[in-house]
Amino acid sequence: MKYLMIICFASIAFGFNIQYNEASRRVSYPPAFKILKFDKTEKTFKDSVQGKLVDGLSWQDAAGEHRVLFTAKAVEMNKEGRQNAFIYAYCFSKQTNGWKKKWEVKDRITDCEVDATCEFFRGSFTVTDKNANDIGEVCFLYKLSCKGDVSPDEKKLIMYEGVNKYAIRGSTILQFPESKEGGDKKIDASFSKAHKALLDFANRQWDKFGIAKY
Repeated sequence: MKYLMIICFASIAFGFNIQYNEASRRVSYPPAFKILKFDKTEKTFKDSVQGKLVDGLSWQDAAGEHRVLFTAKAVEMNKEGRQNAFIYAYCFSKQTNGWKKKWEVKDRITDCEVDATCEFFRGSFTVTDKNANDIGEVCFLYKLSCKGDVSPDEKKLIMYEGVNKYAIRGSTILQFPESKEGGDKKIDASFSKAHKALLDFANRQWDKFGIAKY
């Protein structure tokens, strides 16, 4: 009986130890999402993108390693003497045999007879994992217009989670001492399919950029 009790206690202790070790592994297992340092001098994608590099993002998640490059072309005159301006965003994912383009965004103002604007909001480039599913969400904002006066610009927020695209569209705000102009905002229906944490973050980002005070 004495030996039987010793064996029982040892079995119970061994069982607890297995559960503890398994729980420890689950708790200490590192998340798949991790932000990596973006190297602006990297030349891997120089022949795969248009425009001049503005900024970029680098990260790894459950789907692998990724790069996003934000590029733009300076305002240029076309043959008719009108202004053109372009911005681009490219996402590449690392494969066993190299890098593959995952998605691309491009926007433009063309044939503008006055002043063309098509540019990113500096500081709006983010990669996050707000819904903690180990898939990175890329978010950025930009503005575009063709005008010769002081008036709001068109404003856009783009977010990608994997290949799923979400958007908010509207206008910038001109804030005067006694009034304001602009501030239109329309959340794309695509956000209805996204996790609430993504839209909450997108709304906060939207409010940070595109306010000019006079």
